[in-house]
Amino acid sequence: MRPFEILTLILIAGALVALFTHKERKVFLYLLFGCILAMLLQHFLEGHRWQFALAVYLLPSMYGIHRFQKHGINLLTKGVLSVWFGAAVLLPWIIPIFTLPAPGGPYTVGTEMFYWVDSTRAEWFTDEDQNDVRELIVQIWYPSEINIDEKPEPYLDFIDIRAKTLASAGAIPEFFPSHLKYINTNSYKGLEIVNLEKSFPVVVFSHGITSTRHLHQALYEHLVSRGYIVVAPDHSFDANLTIFPDGHVADYRSDLTGNPDSGRVRKMQMSTRAADISFILNQLEKMQSGEIKSQINEKIDLEKIAVGGHSYGGSTATVASQRDKRINACFVLDSWISPIPQETIDAGVHVPFLFMGRPTWQGSDYPGNYPRLDSLMAHSSNPKYRLIIRETEHLDYSDIPLFSPIIEYALDVGSLSASVSIPLMNELVHGFLEKHLTDQTSSRFDDMIQNELIISIP
Repeated sequence: MRPFEILTLILIAGALVALFTHKERKVFLYLLFGCILAMLLQHFLEGHRWQFALAVYLLPSMYGIHRFQKHGINLLTKGVLSVWFGAAVLLPWIIPIFTLPAPGGPYTVGTEMFYWVDSTRAEWFTDEDQNDVRELIVQIWYPSEINIDEKPEPYLDFIDIRAKTLASAGAIPEFFPSHLKYINTNSYKGLEIVNLEKSFPVVVFSHGITSTRHLHQALYEHLVSRGYIVVAPDHSFDANLTIFPDGHVADYRSDLTGNPDSGRVRKMQMSTRAADISFILNQLEKMQSGEIKSQINEKIDLEKIAVGGHSYGGSTATVASQRDKRINACFVLDSWISPIPQETIDAGVHVPFLFMGRPTWQGSDYPGNYPRLDSLMAHSSNPKYRLIIRETEHLDYSDIPLFSPIIEYALDVGSLSASVSIPLMNELVHGFLEKHLTDQTSSRFDDMIQNELIISIP
């Protein structure tokens, strides 16, 4: 919870005690006045959110009871107010204004956005427009220097527009995700790239189906603060919602439940996503030459490119790393292997490859995921790693565990604390890239995979 929320709740607790125990109500009235002041400060300085509504409405209720039960508060009323206060504390704790982990590296994180059109590819998701071509929103994070005058970027942009689609995806009321507008990142728009006579290795990251580029920012910032450039697209029509500069949107159109032609569609979809990655690499080459203006002009190490992804984004990264020879390493987070084309499985991956995932896919809709991974690994070249992290589920490999301390009871999240899982996964990815992309002789990655939470499968 935020500071003024905590202060308000402490004062409410004091006011309740005074209401229950003091025959003279002056102390209660003083504390109630303090609650009102604290709540006003909370509203104007921190911003009101619906999770705090129970606390707000408790104040007039307490005052009304003070007026009508002047000779002592009866037991039933005490019980009701106590339960009400408990719920008022619990709700903002269950659904907090979370903070991303501090990036931890020597660099500040700068970021910039791009809208790119690939006029060579028709947009097959929009059958209603035969002239439509592939459009992408791409965000880039890069190492910068400290500039305390800048305001950090929000965790989600256009939250007022996104709230409806986020709510629809989670089958929750539309107001439910509105508090996300108060969550900031550790990234700053418009900063100059760090002034060093060097170029930086690149990581291109692909999100999962119905996800968004935003849900892995803890990983991006961790890497960037340590000297990487990270590039993440919203895969249009696979992402939850893609919002373009002129206000038009690409909604989510990848739900194939009950579609008798789902196999063919998934194959087209995979080709489109892999082509998105190659198109982004083309654009990065133009950035390096200065043809596309960017903060990272002439700072991109095009000889050190890694791709990564989560879920279907992991499949995308795998296919792209086989098809595009500019890619030098690949890491996938609880990757959905099932939709990878058979020809890719049979050919294998022949750049350094890291799979990191949950203990089992049994009980999911894709119980054959790991047998298919076995086949991919068998056909792939060394170095290759298959790491199973205990007590994790599918969404642990994103920022989702930060969203609530009880998220494991609502979504596909394991019992491993976010304070353990997120730093562990970030360090594993960084260690892998350090060893196999930037050509350092560090043994840190080899040491990390000895962690008791990790099962390394040969």
